[in-house]
Amino acid sequence: MMKGSWLYLAVFALAYLGLASLAYGMERHHKQLTRAHGSSVLAALKRLTPVAAWGWLIAALHLAISLEGAGPGSVLWLGNLTAAAMMLALLLTYAPGLARRLAMVSLPLIVLGMLVAYWA
Repeated sequence: MMKGSWLYLAVFALAYLGLASLAYGMERHHKQLTRAHGSSVLAALKRLTPVAAWGWLIAALHLAISLEGAGPGSVLWLGNLTAAAMMLALLLTYAPGLARRLAMVSLPLIVLGMLVAYWA
């Protein structure tokens, strides 16, 4: 995989993680993603995740713009955002456990993509 490919994958993973974090903060999707476990730790995280979600989405936009420039980068970000939203919506409907696992895998994938792109 080429250096740029890892960064494009990181843009998608950041977009997916941001949208999954936004979903985690919503009451309806929070129950889907946590299997309705109502612990106080999860409730506290639920209030913090929308802030982190916007951070992930802004990081995806910044990475996309740094890859392609302002115009094409914002289009790249919107495309990745759309693909991630469609994937998350389908997974929340049919396989919420897989949506949760993919969100957990996204962060190591982002770090791996950045490290490989840095050393390639």
